[in-house]
Amino acid sequence: MEIKKGVHKYVFVGRRYRNVNFTAAQLAQSIGTNTRYLSAAIRLHYGCNFSELVNKLRVEEAKQIMLDPQNTLTMEDISYSAGFSTRQSFYNAFGKFVGMKPKEWLAQEQEKKHAEEERQRELYKATASFDGIAFE
Repeated sequence: MEIKKGVHKYVFVGRRYRNVNFTAAQLAQSIGTNTRYLSAAIRLHYGCNFSELVNKLRVEEAKQIMLDPQNTLTMEDISYSAGFSTRQSFYNAFGKFVGMKPKEWLAQEQEKKHAEEERQRELYKATASFDGIAFE
């Protein structure tokens, strides 16, 4: 449990996974254990190995960046911002954990958002009448 707390503190809260050079050895040293115990704890608590955990978090970070309305970064810049060392490693991890390419996922998410906004507009039109007058 102590190792899990350390992983949570340094990886999840501290977001160290965004460091391109972040390693299991660095994490183990930071939380006062060795890589063998660290790997076992990660496998036990998260059901994956260190690299998979870090890459899952990096993919989630990239997804958040892509969804930011203020985002003007290229996919390559997004991959580096999330902690990937190369664009190819980003695309590989994204495909593995999401099942599609980043641009495909983003287009799908934007379409979902657009559909939800349209649904909300239609709902508003249907309920925003006053004495039989519909407001648009």
